[in-house]
Amino acid sequence: MNKFAVKPLVAACAIALAATAAPVLADSGADRSSDVWSKASLATTYTLNRHLNPFDIDTEVKNGVATLRGEVESDIERHLAEELALGIDGIHKVNNELIVNPQAKRLESAKDSKEAKRTFGQKVEDANLTARIKSQLLWNTSTEGLAINVDTRNKVVTLSGDVESEAESELAELIALNTGEVLEVKNQLKVVGEKTSLDEKVAQESREAAQTVSDSWITTKVKSMLIYNRNVDGVDIDVSTQKGVVTLRGRVDSEFERKLAISIAEGVKGVKSVSSELQGA
Repeated sequence: MNKFAVKPLVAACAIALAATAAPVLADSGADRSSDVWSKASLATTYTLNRHLNPFDIDTEVKNGVATLRGEVESDIERHLAEELALGIDGIHKVNNELIVNPQAKRLESAKDSKEAKRTFGQKVEDANLTARIKSQLLWNTSTEGLAINVDTRNKVVTLSGDVESEAESELAELIALNTGEVLEVKNQLKVVGEKTSLDEKVAQESREAAQTVSDSWITTKVKSMLIYNRNVDGVDIDVSTQKGVVTLRGRVDSEFERKLAISIAEGVKGVKSVSSELQGA
């Protein structure tokens, strides 16, 4: 197999992902959400690569370091997976833990397979939805986004992982459900209660409070969350931030939309208060 033959496909995938991810990637910087987009790009690249899509390759990206796990049939696929990962924006190192097994189990490839029926566009849309939901969970003050796994298949979202309360589980489900184009949310989150002592919790909150979040970061995240929400016309709302105080300007269609926009802004990490200058229709 000539590993260089797949480059046109990788380029096409990169172009498609850039078109869908650009609004957030433009200001992701060192934000942890950039890892989410890198993972989504990598997962889509593998899915669309005919040499690798038969195999179940688990990917994880943390601080720009990608970890690959699973089984492939030969060293050629193993090295190809690593090469493609290094070609993804935001990934600068790869921990290749893929195991070479000539008898590696292949994913279902029958004509009746639902996965096989997913088109290029559907796969990219699912990856984009996953990244949008994951980003919102990371930006929200009341959800521990890193502990919540998000998987999307044909616009049906599955949430899994551990959360500390029923309230956090319900909020995560609501955030996913309110994200535009999501058809259904399967909430498989497990409530495990407090995982740290009170003293540790206070110390953690003190450290988080001491961290400086730039006004530009807040503005970008508030605007993105307004756009992502299906019940708010975020395009018509202007957002500005001064020393952590967010101001919303523009027109909304109802009092419900106004209150929802304010609530969304208040939930973003780093926001001290929200001033609404929104006008009704």
